[in-house]
Amino acid sequence: MILVLSVVVGLVSVILLNSLNSPYAHSLFGGLAIISSGYILSVAVESAQKDVPRSFATVILALIAILPEYAVDIYLAYTGAKDPAFIHYATANMTGANRMLLGLFWPVIAFVSIYISLNDKAVRDGAVLLGKGFRLELFFLFIASLYSFKIPLTGRIDLFDSIFLISLFFLYAYVSAKSEEKEEEFEGIVERITRMKKYIRVPTVISMFLVAGVYIFLSVELFTHGLIETGKLLGINEFLLIQWIAPIASEFPELVVAIILAMKGKSTVAIGALVSSKVNQWTLLVGALPLAYSFGLSRFSSMPLDALQREEIFLTAAQSLFGTIIIADLRISRFDAFLLFILFITQFIIPIPTIRLIIAFIYIALSLVMILKDRINIFHILSFYKNILR
Repeated sequence: MILVLSVVVGLVSVILLNSLNSPYAHSLFGGLAIISSGYILSVAVESAQKDVPRSFATVILALIAILPEYAVDIYLAYTGAKDPAFIHYATANMTGANRMLLGLFWPVIAFVSIYISLNDKAVRDGAVLLGKGFRLELFFLFIASLYSFKIPLTGRIDLFDSIFLISLFFLYAYVSAKSEEKEEEFEGIVERITRMKKYIRVPTVISMFLVAGVYIFLSVELFTHGLIETGKLLGINEFLLIQWIAPIASEFPELVVAIILAMKGKSTVAIGALVSSKVNQWTLLVGALPLAYSFGLSRFSSMPLDALQREEIFLTAAQSLFGTIIIADLRISRFDAFLLFILFITQFIIPIPTIRLIIAFIYIALSLVMILKDRINIFHILSFYKNILR
């Protein structure tokens, strides 16, 4: 019943969203469409695990859930070929979304899993325990995080960066598809779907992914502009709108999906989706930006970065490295979640370049201390390359 209601609410919201011409209506009905999509996606990704490995299912979930972010950022990069100010916006949007995902969404799901979710077998002693299969995501996130420090050093995102990062993403998706880990326990509407005959179940699950994806695609632009216009009426800085308000809209489906999964005692799936999203954004999304910029120019070109953009990417890379290291022991404790949140909220509340730079070096320093303290976890992550060669 809830699934059917979500489909209907999403459809009505998309129709009203595209019929009305008010930023308030766009914000309201866009939000309803995205929330409905989030529930549909949560059912789809759980049901998909009947037939495909967890890692591959969460890759698909992450890709569809962050389609709005891809659409917004690629549009900004494409437009940046004609108006350099939009390059600034594209970088702001990409880095804001990445830092929000790791610094806010990871802790929120950890807190929901630890304090609110009932009968979650993955929660023990005030921490969410992650399975060994998470070393797949951590391996690729670790490699992408280290590589990303090259971008602020060179002052541009060039075509070699695109080739490397996009290839890294497709390798990640390929290895995920070969994984043998599957989700075995189902309940509620998901259980009913998984009991269907395969020739009915598979098209049903695919249809849910497609419906949610279409709802997101049709609602995110107007929802984003509605929030931006509403923000302008309140006198909010334009750069902050692009960096934080727009990503809140485009990333919202992910948070909805993850919270629903965590509330249902599926913290491993919820966090897996967010970690997978981080890998996707830090590989495929970043790699796609210079391609979109080149398409706008009608010729191949690197995407140039100014000093502020280089600083933003440096901070995001440092946070990404720290996020990888802090869950290298395959657990997220209350303290881990609190630390991720505090470091994020500080840079959010105090958007001063010097503060951001200090926090970036704090991320790096903490990462080095944790690596030296517990080298065995990093060894386990790096040794995952053996699985790729199989």
